[in-house]
Amino acid sequence: MNKLSLALAALGLAAVAAPASATVEVGSSTGCANGPLAPTADKCAGYFSGNTMSGQKDSVAEQQAAINQLIGAGQYTVDWNALQAAGKIVTGSNLNDLNKLLATAGGQVILGFHWGNVPGPQGNVSAIYLWNNVKAGDIRLTDTQGYSNAVLYRAAAVAAPVPEPGTWALMLIGFGAAGASLRRRRSNSVIPQFA
Repeated sequence: MNKLSLALAALGLAAVAAPASATVEVGSSTGCANGPLAPTADKCAGYFSGNTMSGQKDSVAEQQAAINQLIGAGQYTVDWNALQAAGKIVTGSNLNDLNKLLATAGGQVILGFHWGNVPGPQGNVSAIYLWNNVKAGDIRLTDTQGYSNAVLYRAAAVAAPVPEPGTWALMLIGFGAAGASLRRRRSNSVIPQFA
């Protein structure tokens, strides 16, 4: 019984500690996951042709649709004026301002980039990326060629994920088995009695 108890407890812990999946690409057929960014994003939406980060009415609608693909509809609303007022938009290929912006980006980060005149099939493109539980300052451009502008939509702490019901069941079985094993050990031990 002891080996079974330990095996179940280990299985429950392994289910809780399982790593997140690799980058998931949504809404693209050209590979935004290969953008020049580190660390690799959890999800990305793009590449979109042209400058989706322009702030025009139709580009804001594209941004909103991409963010909805990444985190679900109704979870975030793009307010271009508020983003501008908060200094969350970097334009004109200004890498110093971009680095200052990235230094504040931690937790759940939603970040849009535009690259212009990139050699190859992509050309003039935009993409929006999602990272969960990234440390502030960890996100960086690995290649600045063609970088034009960026928008930091969200940088916020993310609540710890709630385990799925199957994970809870395995944990409870493991803890129960460990408790039963300890109880059995106590009842089998001999208590010396003195007269």
